Amino acid sequence: MTDGFLPSIRYVVAEDLKDLRAGVEGLPGEALDWKPASDDTNSIAVLVTHVLGSTRWWMSVAVDAARPDRDRDSEFLVKSGDTAALLEFMDDFSKQILAIIDGAKDVDWAAQRKLPGDTPDAVPASFAVLHAIEHLREHVAHVGLTRQLWEARGQV
Repeated sequence: MTDGFLPSIRYVVAEDLKDLRAGVEGLPGEALDWKPASDDTNSIAVLVTHVLGSTRWWMSVAVDAARPDRDRDSEFLVKSGDTAALLEFMDDFSKQILAIIDGAKDVDWAAQRKLPGDTPDAVPASFAVLHAIEHLREHVAHVGLTRQLWEARGQV
């Protein structure tokens, strides 16, 4: 028997990944590394790299799959400047994320998942999937807003 919740998760995540891609498509390379307010804000390239790494990791936690290697700190140092390369990266990570969901079977959403590092010792699988989805959607919105600000430059 398969988990009836997984198709819903896959649908929501796939839609968010499409929206994230749409936020990048058609932008010139210089828009990808542009920071809208100051050096304290994140560029589109950083937001995309971070949220895809995070989503892939948290989905692995949620469904108890092998945890991919991740260097979170390096996600915030990314420079792109190449729209085609960033879209290729996005497509690759999107496929990996959806494959993690597709490979899951009969997930126990109440099961505790151990976490490394400075995080709580463990979280329920349900927390991990909800966190992955809400974090993904939050950064999809950030990318959309950053794109709007990029496109509105000089129009004020």
